[in-house]
Amino acid sequence: MYLRLKALLISHAQFSHALRVTLAIAFTLAFYAVVHVPHSMWGPVTVVVVMMQPYAGAIVYKGFQRIGGTLLGAILGLLTVLFPHQLDYLIPVWMLAWVFLLSLKSYGKNIYFFFLAVMTLIIVSYQGDTALEVNVALWRVANILIGSLIAISFSLLMPIRAVTGWNTLFNQNLHALRQLYQAHASAHMLSIKQLNAMKREVLERHMKMIILLPNVQKEKHKLAGHYRAIITVQRTLISITEQLIETHWSSDISRQQLLAQADLKLYQQQIITILNQIEQASVNRSSLANIDALPDIDLLPTMATEISLMMRQMHWEFMAIFGLHANLSANLMRLLFNYEPLIRKRGSHRD
Repeated sequence: MYLRLKALLISHAQFSHALRVTLAIAFTLAFYAVVHVPHSMWGPVTVVVVMMQPYAGAIVYKGFQRIGGTLLGAILGLLTVLFPHQLDYLIPVWMLAWVFLLSLKSYGKNIYFFFLAVMTLIIVSYQGDTALEVNVALWRVANILIGSLIAISFSLLMPIRAVTGWNTLFNQNLHALRQLYQAHASAHMLSIKQLNAMKREVLERHMKMIILLPNVQKEKHKLAGHYRAIITVQRTLISITEQLIETHWSSDISRQQLLAQADLKLYQQQIITILNQIEQASVNRSSLANIDALPDIDLLPTMATEISLMMRQMHWEFMAIFGLHANLSANLMRLLFNYEPLIRKRGSHRD
């Protein structure tokens, strides 16, 4: 029952996100109804702000940055409020110095942390030095911390992982690339309309993978480099496959002559088998260790030379096709190299 519910929530990510935010707010209101905390408005506000993104990695990342930045700003603000009266003239210098230093570090992945530190420093510092004003500022900080922890907890209890969607898109593109390459290597070519529709879908999925990449890297930061490399390799494979398909329409006579070459046909069949095995390994989360060896790239120039000697008038076209196959094989090697750590990690988590 639990697995069914989990699969349903994964397949309806936006609904799951809306449900999770609603439950988190409901829990926050119930918490404050039982535990009376002054200035509790900031608790549910923080929950909404932290849970703006649907993916668990982004929520946890943003939540901890909000906690860290708020604490740092609160400490600096409290020190500002506690300045001796005879040194009041130094307060603006102290505050501006910290604003400058924190803003100096506010770039890249830590921008939210230091932005919140500056904002909290100013809010606490400007409350004044009376006990009541300081008390208001500190309760606000406490409620922000409570809200952040609730948001993080619900994101982990009901996780929507960007890597799940990324893997689904990648599996679909592997399947489509195999079909496109298989169509190129087959004597029965699909229509241009069908091929264009398939290519468009592949490119759309590829763009979605690029959009998901920052959130995937937050969830799998140790493997971030491999995910980036796979995006690059996949785009290259798409481009090569497109060019191979276009060779069919450039000259049907030359294509028929190429299809008649037994060595090339065997080479193409090996590539189709490898693409299919990678796809199956990805779907089943199994190791790539048992995948057949890729065909030898060094054989391609030899085959190209042998065929071009028989048909000199087609020399340039054959060389281009064999060059594309060499590039395809090289990029499949790069794909295997970068995808094996991902498969291995997923397999170890499943176990």
